[in-house]
Amino acid sequence: MGVVFLAALVRIRRVGQRPPRPCVLAATHVSGCGFDPLFVVWASRHFRSFALYSMDRPNRFVRFLGQSFWRFGVTADPTRKNTVNRHTLERAVSYLRRGGVLQVYPEGEKFWEGRLYPGAAVLARRAGIPLIPVGLENAPRHEPGVIGVPILRGLAHALRRTLARRWIAVHFDSPIYPNPALPEKEDVDRMMNELAQAFQKFYRDFYGLPGPIWLRKQEAG
Repeated sequence: MGVVFLAALVRIRRVGQRPPRPCVLAATHVSGCGFDPLFVVWASRHFRSFALYSMDRPNRFVRFLGQSFWRFGVTADPTRKNTVNRHTLERAVSYLRRGGVLQVYPEGEKFWEGRLYPGAAVLARRAGIPLIPVGLENAPRHEPGVIGVPILRGLAHALRRTLARRWIAVHFDSPIYPNPALPEKEDVDRMMNELAQAFQKFYRDFYGLPGPIWLRKQEAG
């Protein structure tokens, strides 16, 4: 319902081929919040799809919405993340192998840090499905002053910013396929390098920014 409501107010158009099912959609996230997942759902026409979402939001209602709509929660809490994230990864891979479509935001919620995390590539590799870079053109950008405001006020602000854009273009780039002949860590590194190149092009073309990088030595563990 929220997708239809948003599409009635803002023109959302797809650039590139409609992504096949199953796949992992790795999308830019310059808003840090807002309606990015809904833009991708509408443009892809995969209305029965899910996403990774952060379980660390302080507001209970936001966490409830994440669980209700996106299903696959992850956490940065060091006391829980090994157990919670491993379980989420297993469930997500199973879902993808059954033909699912899953959105992942490799920059996390802090795109300004300029780095990518490997979860999208790990999911695609283990499920044996394509990883598709997705760029959001003309999407509202993050405003630091909005962090921590009451939920209804924050949603209203995000909606006003989105409506002011009038249109959003969702770009689907060429799929990045896993190579089962490579060891997993090497293959994830290769896929993340290709994803970083795609994101850097999105950032240059859409935002005039350099774009995030893939730091393999820190992320490979």
